[in-house]
Amino acid sequence: MNDESSDPPDFLDRFAALRETGVAANGLVKAEVDGTSDLVGLVIDPRAMRLSSYELAAAIRVAFSQARAAAQERAAAAIPDALKQETPELNALLQDIKADAHGNMNEILSVANELTMRLDRLMRPT
Repeated sequence: MNDESSDPPDFLDRFAALRETGVAANGLVKAEVDGTSDLVGLVIDPRAMRLSSYELAAAIRVAFSQARAAAQERAAAAIPDALKQETPELNALLQDIKADAHGNMNEILSVANELTMRLDRLMRPT
């Protein structure tokens, strides 16, 4: 009996479980993404709060970019040859994933900027 129906879910499960981490600001910022480039983890060492809001935002972008590039490289290597053929449906799916990743990153950067501005205000001498 041919059990090809179990291959796609197995591949998709492995793809979704893929994790890569990027590090920036001398290890003070770590970002983790999954196989779709969604941010699944962000660790900001308390010492990173000494950075300016611009420096912290830049570090988050660097860590995210490193993690995303590594995840995309691993994901591309894991794609079976049969799925590497470009189709309009695949291209549309990839564009959706890219747009989602960019949207998530913009949202995270906005929150990080707000947090650093609040911290800057709290740490100013009165």
